[in-house]
Amino acid sequence: MLCLICFALLMARIVYPYFISAEPVMVKNLPLVEHALDSAEKNNSYLKKYNTKKNAVVKLAVFDPNTVLYDELLSLGFSQKTARIFLKYRSKGFVFKQKQDLKKVFGISDDLYTALEPYIFIKNAVAEKNNAAEAKAEEPVTAKTKVAAKIIELNSADSLALLQLNGIGPAYAKRILKYRSLLGGFVNAEQLKEVYGFTEELYQKIKPQITLNPAAIKKINLGKDDFKSINKHPYLSYELTKSIFDWKRKTNITKDNIASIINDDALLQKLIPYLEF
Repeated sequence: MLCLICFALLMARIVYPYFISAEPVMVKNLPLVEHALDSAEKNNSYLKKYNTKKNAVVKLAVFDPNTVLYDELLSLGFSQKTARIFLKYRSKGFVFKQKQDLKKVFGISDDLYTALEPYIFIKNAVAEKNNAAEAKAEEPVTAKTKVAAKIIELNSADSLALLQLNGIGPAYAKRILKYRSLLGGFVNAEQLKEVYGFTEELYQKIKPQITLNPAAIKKINLGKDDFKSINKHPYLSYELTKSIFDWKRKTNITKDNIASIINDDALLQKLIPYLEF
């Protein structure tokens, strides 16, 4: 009897493993191995900060920026606005070829990128990049194969449109939009050099890609606008705005007497396109 029991236990030990199948590995919810350990502490810090601030639950998972969907972006910690900008950016034809390309999307903060970086997986990114480079090298350079750069209208462009200009990233796009708002619109392209950090080299690089619609200019009405509205224009100092209002107390401001008020021909020429009387 003891021998039968021992034989049964031995057979069970040999046969039983063959009826056990391993559970499939769920790759989707695992971070990429190469960065997982290094980024774990940063990710936890970001999740704690985001979940507290947004009152939402972020579930980080491996994703391909070229195929990720809107709801998945929200789960990854994107705001609704940034998710829409991301998808619109991609719909314009942009292909993410490397992880750092996510930084080009307006609204993705350094904290968000740091948290997402270990989970970014771009399918066949290296192969596609190499194939594109080889195809370009083999293609003969002719007038027919040259593609003209897209022309951007500076007074109506949003941040996504500005990012299509050579050398313009999210920081420059934001500065251009802010300065355009203060001016009331660009009268000529050279005003871009008045944007903080804008160099002559960068201006020359994007100059062939931009055009201007003068009808989009928002003007200042010297007879009706209040002190604050007039003074916020970057060409009008506090002292000059004060002089304008001193004149307004005495007489109406017209095209004939504005030169006497400003008393600076160069400044007057810059201001005239923005003035209404």
